[in-house]
Amino acid sequence: MRIRSAHWGLAIIIWGALIPSASGQNLTLTLRNQLDRGDGQFEVREHAETWKPDETAIIVCDVWDKHHCWNAVKRLEEFAPRLDRVLKKARTDGVTIIHAPSDCMDAYADHPARLRAQKAPQASRIPFEISSWCSVIPTEERAVYPIDQSDGGEDDAPQEHAAWAAKLKKLGRNPGMPWKSQSSLITIDSQQDYISDRGDEVWNILENNSIRHVILTGVHVNMCVLGRPFGLRQMVRNGKHVVLMRDMTDSMYNPKRWPYVSHFEGTRRIISHIERYVCPTISSDQILGGEEFHFQGDQTASASEQANQTELADYRTHWANIDVPPSQDVLNDHDGPAWYRCVFRIPHAWFDSEPLVLSFPSSTKVAGVQAWVNGTPLDADPKKNRFVIHDQAVTADDANLLVLRVAKQKLDAPTLESPHHQLTFAGRWQMRIGDDPTWANMPLPAKFGATTDIVFQPEAPLLTAEPVTRPGEFTNGIEGPACDAEGNIYAVNLARRGTIGRVSPDGAAEVFVELPDGSIGNGIRFTTGGDFFVADYKGHNILRVNAQTRTVSVHAHNATMNQPNDITITADGTLFASDPNWANGTGQIWRIDPDGTVSKVAENMGTTNGIEVSPDGKTLYVNESKQRHIWAFDITSSGNLANKRLLKQFADHGFDGMRCDVDGNLYVTRYGKGTVVKLSPTGKILQEIAVLGARPSNICFGGPDGRTAYVTEVEFTRLVRFRVDRPGLSWSRRHKTEAKR
Repeated sequence: MRIRSAHWGLAIIIWGALIPSASGQNLTLTLRNQLDRGDGQFEVREHAETWKPDETAIIVCDVWDKHHCWNAVKRLEEFAPRLDRVLKKARTDGVTIIHAPSDCMDAYADHPARLRAQKAPQASRIPFEISSWCSVIPTEERAVYPIDQSDGGEDDAPQEHAAWAAKLKKLGRNPGMPWKSQSSLITIDSQQDYISDRGDEVWNILENNSIRHVILTGVHVNMCVLGRPFGLRQMVRNGKHVVLMRDMTDSMYNPKRWPYVSHFEGTRRIISHIERYVCPTISSDQILGGEEFHFQGDQTASASEQANQTELADYRTHWANIDVPPSQDVLNDHDGPAWYRCVFRIPHAWFDSEPLVLSFPSSTKVAGVQAWVNGTPLDADPKKNRFVIHDQAVTADDANLLVLRVAKQKLDAPTLESPHHQLTFAGRWQMRIGDDPTWANMPLPAKFGATTDIVFQPEAPLLTAEPVTRPGEFTNGIEGPACDAEGNIYAVNLARRGTIGRVSPDGAAEVFVELPDGSIGNGIRFTTGGDFFVADYKGHNILRVNAQTRTVSVHAHNATMNQPNDITITADGTLFASDPNWANGTGQIWRIDPDGTVSKVAENMGTTNGIEVSPDGKTLYVNESKQRHIWAFDITSSGNLANKRLLKQFADHGFDGMRCDVDGNLYVTRYGKGTVVKLSPTGKILQEIAVLGARPSNICFGGPDGRTAYVTEVEFTRLVRFRVDRPGLSWSRRHKTEAKR
């Protein structure tokens, strides 16, 4: 391990082999990401991975033949020949190549690569909104977006830009959207490649070819590469192991906009944002050999550029982030009008016979507000203190820009309403002080120009899985999720083995506690008082963690335990622990009384794993991973188990953790299948939910209403969440206890 300094944080490099693959060999890649240390600094980490070429695809995003920005064209033409060599080498190695020049499908109507894409069989699972632009994913929600791209990002000199626009007109091209096809600098192999700009088609191609790994390259990284239906965000949130090829891309950023750094430094900041909040990156030399590509005009960022990292709250010079409602100090800082803007996305289902309305609390008077959606002024309705939004002003399933001009009054959060839906815009906006009528809109649609940190959208439909943390933040021992009263999620082995990680609802992770030397945790359960127990399978212990002091003590120990694995807790504080012997395919169950007394209550079982108590406290459920059985026991008045009976048996895939909801339904992780199955108390399969990875290890319930399920997933070593219709049992029990206090 070597340590080096890097701007934007401390860098830790784990050197892996950078050996170009030969034809027929696996790809050996070094993935780079940045992990939050918890003190505002990020660690740059690199690790080697080996990918099978036939499980890998490269998507070439929007490498168009022409562009409205002349400098963008020059930069693309500089790196495109090297990108073509990357694709040729990868293709020879057996990697699938998908060309995705958006809006250019007419040019390829009869091309074999286009027809091949259209004929790909429909995937068995079509992800939520896979055909739509994706403006933000949960792992980005806490981030401050690092550049202002709302002017479209053009960095041409005015005279040069005018000359280029005139040339485009002479060629019969629309200077605003001049692209007609992919650049001729990129080879399309008609015998093997695919051409598509549709998210559902690209998804079908990936699934039909059993693609697990995806490399995104092309332009522009802060717009299309991130947001397209086949872009980085969609790949991340739908369970593909995706990376950005960071040296085969470019950004649309104008140095005359915040943070006032060079174009190339702006690109580096977007790449850094991706490494922190979206996915890892690789470089082209890992395919071709040699050195990483650098643009000729790119120079190392100056000291002043490196220092200019944070959001500058100078509302008089540029748009800056602000919470709505804003603090009184901000309101007292100016006399004239204040402009606010945010972005919202709503589905088609919101549109009805009645128009949408934007309603304000009584503390904000519509008479002192002007409003625009996508540059269209809204009609005020002062009597009802609202604006009317006609359907033609809004694009469903896409990013829409909302701008407010507020004169000398406080802005409280408005609410977008349809007859059956509501979306309140309380949270992060951007604000600017002054009075420029051009601020009512952006030169480009909001999906291109807006930043990710001001997006409001309804939550995903029930049972739709989303990532909470990025791959790699936990080890492959990620397990034992449990939520505290504030909604934080705890899971074992964050960053390294032997830790307990705490993850905030918006995905910020920190090491909460280090377990004693030699101890490694697995299942976690909270007491009604706020402390929690941890199954220490290495130390044959049940540990207790004081949540206030973070001190760790041994609650129970028994050397004859195989390895206490998962635990459940009853209303009176009694624990039950599963105890598998994986080598022998056997297991047992232990009861741990509140005073720490340990008693074996079942033996001669299969590999006992997930364990849970029914809502009435009378039934204990235990599953056997290898044997694929789920058993039910009666819990006797003395705390022993009786009347063992088979609740459900499955023919394939393993089991891991499981939890009950308040109705007694069991949510069981199907390790190897990549799903969570919901069973009724009688063992009937009610639903099965895909969880973005093949190896879900455990599950818990949390969120503000107990209806968010959190799953630890081993394949991508991350937390995943989905919403359910009824609260989890442990959440409900804890809140009932708090209500009695």
